[in-house]
Amino acid sequence: MLESRLFRYSRMFAFLLLGVITVYGLYHLMNSDWAEVSAYWKDHGQIIPVLILISVFDVILECLAWMWVYHRFGIEVFDRVGILSFLSGRAGLLMPAQLGRLIRPDAMLKQKRTSLSVALKAEAVIFALDSISVVSLLAGLIIYRLYPVATPIVVLAIITTSMFLGNFVAERLTHTRLHLPVEFWWKPATLLIVLVSMAGWVAHGVALHVVVSELPGEMTLWDSLFFGPGSAVLGVATGLPGGIGATEGFLGASLRIRSVPVEHLAIAVAAFRLITFWMWIPIGWIAIAIMRRMPPATAKPAEPTRVEAG
Repeated sequence: MLESRLFRYSRMFAFLLLGVITVYGLYHLMNSDWAEVSAYWKDHGQIIPVLILISVFDVILECLAWMWVYHRFGIEVFDRVGILSFLSGRAGLLMPAQLGRLIRPDAMLKQKRTSLSVALKAEAVIFALDSISVVSLLAGLIIYRLYPVATPIVVLAIITTSMFLGNFVAERLTHTRLHLPVEFWWKPATLLIVLVSMAGWVAHGVALHVVVSELPGEMTLWDSLFFGPGSAVLGVATGLPGGIGATEGFLGASLRIRSVPVEHLAIAVAAFRLITFWMWIPIGWIAIAIMRRMPPATAKPAEPTRVEAG
């Protein structure tokens, strides 16, 4: 009883903290000077639907990878509850140090789809596979500049090596509470999940290219594919809430390196972040609100050791 009460209070505190950080982020957003950004969108209104479509496609790919991993851990996610649970994580984009990822396991736990330990392990695997995908993409882009023919070989080598390391770590954790299924890593499905995540990062870079393609300077599609995901990763690595400030700074510096005039930097970066980042936070809160009105399911939690073959 005491443990249940403590868990309930800790959940309330976590959502209160999430709310405070979100309000702070929105305050920061609303107090920014959006006059020039509004003028930018007025002149480039035709790209707004395209940018939104690419951003939605990016999130769909991320959702598919997330669902696939959860499914392989024996968790039912391919339904409305799974989609809402994934989208609820968008409310935590402003949380520092990737703590927003904890919203999704909590949502699945509340719906009695799994135990907390299994969901957290699935999230850890998702984070690992997503990291592999973006590192492989950035490395592949660098190699493409040097030896284009070797690009697919290098990308597959990085993914294969990472999967080998994942298998190695899983074997060492077999008899611990952090046990992960060894058979998870050496499956074609794992490679496909990485490729799906990588496609999402590519979409993120394409979204940046849509924004900057008409600006003065030397920005190319390669630059957008590299600097878009790269800036997002570096922003997250700082541990700052949502990478705010750091991501924008890295993006601005990247555009400046490619000779984009200073007067265009803040406008282009703000326009890009508005659609690919800020737009999704209220969507996450809407998903949380919908889930709070849903009665918890009666399904039993998934077994910790069950992993689908595909």
